[in-house]
Amino acid sequence: MSPSVADAAVLTPDRMARKAPRGTGITIRLDDIAQRTKDNKEILIVFSNKVYDLTKWAKFHPGGDLAVLHMNGRDATDAIIAYHPEWVMDKKMPHFCIGELAPHERTSSSKVSVGYRQLDEKLRKLGFYNTNYSFFIRELVKFVMLLVSGVYLVLCYPNVYGVLASALCFATLWWQAAFYAHDAGHSGITHDRWTDTVMGICLGNYVGGLSVGWWKKNHNVHHIVTNHPEHDPDIQHMPFLAVTSRLMHNLYSTYYKRVMEFDAVARVMIPIQHYTFYILLAFGRFNLYANSFAYLFSKDRVPHRWLELGGLVVFWTWYPMLLSTLKAQPGLIVLHVLVSHMFTVILHVQITLSHFGMDTTVVEGESFAEMALRTSMDVECPRYMDWFHGGLQFQVVHHMFPRVPRHNLRAIVPLVEEFAKEHGLTYHRYKFIKGNWIVLQCLAKVAAEVRESMQIAVAKIDAEKNE
Repeated sequence: MSPSVADAAVLTPDRMARKAPRGTGITIRLDDIAQRTKDNKEILIVFSNKVYDLTKWAKFHPGGDLAVLHMNGRDATDAIIAYHPEWVMDKKMPHFCIGELAPHERTSSSKVSVGYRQLDEKLRKLGFYNTNYSFFIRELVKFVMLLVSGVYLVLCYPNVYGVLASALCFATLWWQAAFYAHDAGHSGITHDRWTDTVMGICLGNYVGGLSVGWWKKNHNVHHIVTNHPEHDPDIQHMPFLAVTSRLMHNLYSTYYKRVMEFDAVARVMIPIQHYTFYILLAFGRFNLYANSFAYLFSKDRVPHRWLELGGLVVFWTWYPMLLSTLKAQPGLIVLHVLVSHMFTVILHVQITLSHFGMDTTVVEGESFAEMALRTSMDVECPRYMDWFHGGLQFQVVHHMFPRVPRHNLRAIVPLVEEFAKEHGLTYHRYKFIKGNWIVLQCLAKVAAEVRESMQIAVAKIDAEKNE
C-alpha cells in the first residue's frame, strides 16, 4: 500500500479536510483493509486517511470499474485529486466513508506527493483549470470547415484530385477531432461530465465513427496503471507489437480478461516489429472501428449505449452515402477510403510516442506523480506547432493534471520542470524525431530479445533430439 496522507495541512483545508457523515469514530487497520480487499472481495480505498467502501458502487463509476479496482486497498488520494472535481469529493464521496485509518498506521506523505498536491493547488489558484472557450469554439469552426470541404470536393470534383483533396480533409478532420474528443473525455472543456461526454460523442461517434465510451473506458485504466504490462491496454497489442519482452510469457490482461498468448503470429511479427511499426499504425483506424462495435455490443454496462450506437448508425449512413456518389468510378472510392484512413497514421504515431519508449517496470508504492514522470514523455515543439500535436506533446503534464484544459498545458511545463528537478526526478522531453527514434530503439531491443530467446529455445529442442 502506497503512503497515505498524515498531515491534513498538506492538503489545503478548504479542499481536503473532508467531514464524513458516516464512519466518524471508527478506526480501520491496514491489515483489515488488506484482508477485506484480498481477491477483490471488497473494494476499499483510502483518501486523506479516511476509508471508503466502493464495493457496490464500483460498477457505476463513470470512469469504469477497472479504474477503481486498480486502486483497491491502496491510498488513492493523489489520483482522486487529479481526476475528480471538488464537488465529487465534497458531496459524493462522504456517503461511502466507513471509517478512518488507525492513528498509529497513518504514514507521512512522501515529499513527492506533498509537492504534487502543492503544485496542483498552485495551478488552481493561478487559473490553469479555467477554460478559454474561444479556443474550443475555434476548433469547432475548423472541424465544420473541414467537413464541408470534404463533402464539397467529392460532390463537385469527382476526379482523382478532388477525391484526394477530400480524403485529406476527412483525415485531418478525424485526426484533429480526436484531440477534441480527448479533451471532452477528461471533462477538460466545460468540466461538466455529461456535457463534455455528449460533445465527445457528437464528434467521435457521429462524425468519426468511433465509440467515445470505448475510448474512455480504455483510457481511464491507462491513466491509472500507465505502462503496466498486465493492466494497461494501451501497450497490449499482441501478437503484433510488444514494448517489453515480458509479453513473451503469456501474460494475463486484466483489461481484456484473457491471456495474451505468444503464439505463432507473435513469433513472426514481434522479431520484425521495428520494421512493421509504422505500417501497422497506418491501419490503426480500422482496428478502432472493430473495438468500438465490440464495446457497444458487449454485455458490459455501457453508459450512453443507445446514443453512441445511434452515432455509429449515422456515421455508417452518411459516409457510405457520400462515397456512393462515386460508384461510377470504384477506384476513387478505394482511393478515398485508403487515403482518409491511412493518413490518420499521424495520430497513432503521436499516441504511441507518448509511452511506447518509456519504462514498463512495475514499481510498487510509487506516487502518482512519479508514475507519470517515469512512464510518459513530452515532445518539444514550437508554439506554432501546437495545433499539430493537439496537446499530446504534453503527455507528462497531462498525466499529472488530466483535467487541465489543453490550451493551458504549455504554460505549466516550466512548473513541472521545476517540480521534477526539486524532487530528483527525470522529466523526459524530446524532439519529435528523437522521440520516434527512442520508440523504435525500444521495439528493436524487444525484437532482439525475442529472437535470442527463440534461438535458445530452438537450440535446446535440437539438443534434446540429438541426445
